[in-house]
Amino acid sequence: MALQQKLKQMQTALRETAEDLIPPMRVELLSDHQAVVDGCRGILEYNECCIRLCAGTLDLRFCGEELSLRHFGEQGAVVEGRIRSVEFC
Repeated sequence: MALQQKLKQMQTALRETAEDLIPPMRVELLSDHQAVVDGCRGILEYNECCIRLCAGTLDLRFCGEELSLRHFGEQGAVVEGRIRSVEFC
């Protein structure tokens, strides 16, 4: 019983430490045509109507028309097109 409790404490401590090391996500919207996302970790969905990005503990979904990723790299991503909605999921 004590071992399980100790393991759970270590798991919690490691999760908190990892969250401290990962920089937070930052989203900057430039009108309804462009979004700059810093702290993006991956692409979960990509089509011309919806782009969903992974940003650590949150996912970010852009919906609209003619959407595309102009840039995707270690620093983040740039979404372009007619952005109609942004959703945190």
